[in-house]
Amino acid sequence: QDQRAAQKELSELAKKSRISEEIIAKTRTDMSFNEAELRRLYKKLDDLEERKAERSARLFAAKNDDDHRSLKRELDHVEREIRDTQRKADDTESRIEHSKSLFQKAEAELSASTSASEGERKKAQEAENNSAGRLNEINKVRDSYLSRLDDRIAQHYIRVAKITRSPNGPICRVVERACGNCRIGLSPQILNNIVRGKSIEFCPNCSHVLLPNSNA
Repeated sequence: QDQRAAQKELSELAKKSRISEEIIAKTRTDMSFNEAELRRLYKKLDDLEERKAERSARLFAAKNDDDHRSLKRELDHVEREIRDTQRKADDTESRIEHSKSLFQKAEAELSASTSASEGERKKAQEAENNSAGRLNEINKVRDSYLSRLDDRIAQHYIRVAKITRSPNGPICRVVERACGNCRIGLSPQILNNIVRGKSIEFCPNCSHVLLPNSNA
């Protein structure tokens, strides 16, 4: 009887593990798709904001009513497109957060199903608590630095932080003339700007903030 009970319990645990693994695989695929879409939308928002600034400047300098009306229509169109793109970005962010929630829940359930002992569970809980405390400290330092940045750069940082899987967050160093996060080669102009430190540069592929090589 004890053996049958043990076999039944093992069968239930195996079933839970399979379900959790299927959820993890699906949500990982969903997150990858939505993260790529969100990067595209963020880039579009940046481009639209630049167009808006350019149209606003031209509208201010318009020399006659016809030019003013024409530029005003263009500016209104750009602003509508910004609002529409922002709504799409917000929706995509919500889908990513939902997938992350399902992913984390499935990982937790899988971990619980395969846990070998109460002692190991306690160790995992202690590590989680310590990580949460450390993350709290890091977030405070990050928020302190973000408050000193230009709004556009700070917003870019926050956007990338939401979708990056890098343990270092949305910042990486240049490695062998390539982005240290996605390994895509960087143009000489970007590399020169990073070395000079005159402006903040972003990877054109993964949007991470680029720092010079630590050995440079």
